Amino acid sequence: MFKKLSGYLLFITIGATLLMSSCEKPGLKYKALEGMMQDAVADSAWPGCVLLVGRGDSIVFWEAAGYTSYAQIQKIRKDDIFDLASVSKVIGSTSALMMLTESGQIGLEDRAVKYLPQLRGPDALTTIQKKQISIRHLLTHTAGFEPFRLFYQMDIPQEARWDSVYQSPLLTKPGTATVYSDIGLMLLGKIIEAVTGLPLDSYLQKAIFEPLKMEDTFYNPPAGLRERIVPTEIDPERGGLVHGIVHDENTESLGGVAGHAGLFSTAGDLSRFCRMMLNMGELEGIRIFEPETVRQFTARISAESSRCLGWDSPEGESSGGIYLSSESYGHTGFTGTSLWIDPVNGVYVILLSNAVHPDRSWKMPKYYEWRQLLHSAAYEELGIRKRNPDLVLKARWAKEFGIKSRVSGSGNRSKHN
Repeated sequence: MFKKLSGYLLFITIGATLLMSSCEKPGLKYKALEGMMQDAVADSAWPGCVLLVGRGDSIVFWEAAGYTSYAQIQKIRKDDIFDLASVSKVIGSTSALMMLTESGQIGLEDRAVKYLPQLRGPDALTTIQKKQISIRHLLTHTAGFEPFRLFYQMDIPQEARWDSVYQSPLLTKPGTATVYSDIGLMLLGKIIEAVTGLPLDSYLQKAIFEPLKMEDTFYNPPAGLRERIVPTEIDPERGGLVHGIVHDENTESLGGVAGHAGLFSTAGDLSRFCRMMLNMGELEGIRIFEPETVRQFTARISAESSRCLGWDSPEGESSGGIYLSSESYGHTGFTGTSLWIDPVNGVYVILLSNAVHPDRSWKMPKYYEWRQLLHSAAYEELGIRKRNPDLVLKARWAKEFGIKSRVSGSGNRSKHN
């Protein structure tokens, strides 16, 4: 396989000869990327995937590879619908917060208890500390919550389960540490509902998805679309193959709609969203956000953290590859999804897969390796080969291509999602 790789890539050789002089033309098929997608399937990084690369207002690459399962019965198609997992955090909840802060309905420094007075406990000290949690803390994962809790294992009604979310303990005092947390985004989803008076999915449909003509983006996808939905994990505790319902157990136990997960979408719909963000909040004459709102939410909160407001930025072994500009922003999803937007180069890359199939243990390490390679190769195919000195190539590829994995003293942190 690796001989095949080196045969169709001059990968990560700074200043290498451009593979195709006309590679920026819309609609051009990049044989190198197609071959790499097939190799990723053969190497069991995932059963199948869709890769879409855009530059400006043009989609320059959009292909599918592999199957919906390793049984290789049904091929993945370009317009298949994927469970986005944590990419829901940015396409969904963060977008809603962008709109509500822009309209003045929510302030970033507002305390969460202003909208969720039930946010308390589980003890008196934690109740006091939770009164200091701001909307900004929740967006930047600095509220102090642990990464997640197994709320779905509680044999209690749905509303009682939400009470357990509100009473989640804190690992740290608000504002003192960055800990990536589903719980903070779950609370943001409820805050959005409290402010708008609408269920989260209804508000997003009305405010974001319909204006952007994202026709295949929704929570709790209709049963009639099941044939287009890519299955995720085989889970005996949930009756076998998880197909047509959300993979995240907490979200399913809360009715399929939550601030941290639950969205399903296609590469085509996500492309429309990315184009809008690259265009500073506007697409085809429809303005979703003001430019300043886009800048505010996609800028790093500090030099010490990669976090933006809801979004993340590249660092270390970035899932978005080694050519991302430092001004890029994106997010990943546990099911095998990733999305990165690069305003400096005018590029976005969307990778959708079902890497948790047949179960989540299959993700390590091949999913993370191939995800980074495909994002990087997409840039090379566009002729963008200026390596970001703060980003690190994964050891497997550094060894394969005979180059150093570290540059300019970069760290070696990797985000697993």
